[in-house]
Amino acid sequence: MIQEKSILYRNGNRCRSWLDLIFQACTTISLLYLVIKVSILAMQANTVFDAYNSMIKVENSSSSVKKTFHGFPSNRPLIIAHRGSSGMRPEHTVAAYQLAVDQGADIIECDLAVTKDLKLVCSHDAYLNDTTDIHHHSVFKNRVTTYTIGGKTITDYFINDFTLAELKTLKRVQNRPYRDQSYNGLFQIATFDEYVAVAKFATTGDRVVGIYPETKNPVFFNQFLAINNTTMEDLLLASLYKHGYTSADSPCFVQSFDEQSLLYMANHTKLPLIYLTSTRPSSEHLNQLSTFCYGVGVSKNIIVQVDPTTNEIVTNTNFLKTAHAKNLKVHAFTFRNEHQFLAWDYGCDSYREYARFTELELDGFFTDYPWSLANFQQGD
Repeated sequence: MIQEKSILYRNGNRCRSWLDLIFQACTTISLLYLVIKVSILAMQANTVFDAYNSMIKVENSSSSVKKTFHGFPSNRPLIIAHRGSSGMRPEHTVAAYQLAVDQGADIIECDLAVTKDLKLVCSHDAYLNDTTDIHHHSVFKNRVTTYTIGGKTITDYFINDFTLAELKTLKRVQNRPYRDQSYNGLFQIATFDEYVAVAKFATTGDRVVGIYPETKNPVFFNQFLAINNTTMEDLLLASLYKHGYTSADSPCFVQSFDEQSLLYMANHTKLPLIYLTSTRPSSEHLNQLSTFCYGVGVSKNIIVQVDPTTNEIVTNTNFLKTAHAKNLKVHAFTFRNEHQFLAWDYGCDSYREYARFTELELDGFFTDYPWSLANFQQGD
């Protein structure tokens, strides 16, 4: 009897081992298929227009900003996947963007950085140590540099000092320790072309998935790009033109914290522009922004004021009504499910936060968890 049990136990282990192998193989094949389809779409776009060796061919925008927007739902706030589904996968990876699309995101967001060889990649920071495994790559150990960005001196590995080929040897990691670390070291930094390809592949006859690129730290990058007679804005607009994003109705918002960056692009594209800010703009400033921007992206605390000492809600402000009266759409950042990002009034329930902002008529949520927002909107 003991021998029979032992044989059954060993056979059961073999079955589980084979099942594990089959599951791993299926997962690998699925990921490989995704990478291949994204690469094909990116290569197809490259045959249309070489963004790095051609001039930007876009018409100047008109003085009035068109406020209609093609393809997105108008009966609810937009689900904007902040850096992809970054609460569940390492940010700014094809995997994070694809998961966001699968979870119901209307738009996927990409912060831009520029490589040494003038390629656009998706990265929130200009430096690499926090969100990649670069410190494990001994070949790059002498590539640490010190730069000043926005008045802050930083010593790190910087994207502008690496070619795209070099960056592709790195893998992304989850930089928030309270989130799932099991996907660390699996995914590469996404290029802008790969990011766009995810959105385009997901866009079908009955669904539009938009993109939301940001000129991040343009002053920093443009000081290096000047020797090549180009700017971050030029590279972005050329790439958008290449991919077919050229009109006011294209499923694309272009965002920046840098107002001068937006003003430059306003003279070179009809695409809707979003001014980002963590402080409340004055009424006069909103008037100025309304002449060339589609909307504003603001910290959620500008809309619902929370006391930082007690973490309790103080009041709903009148910002949304003020901005809407000036014909500006409003998207708010950043909505996260973890309790430390929720006011005590919500009882650690992100649905209650979504409900409050929806009742106030917010136009779009930047969220790290597009799935939870989609479930909330569907009543699940």
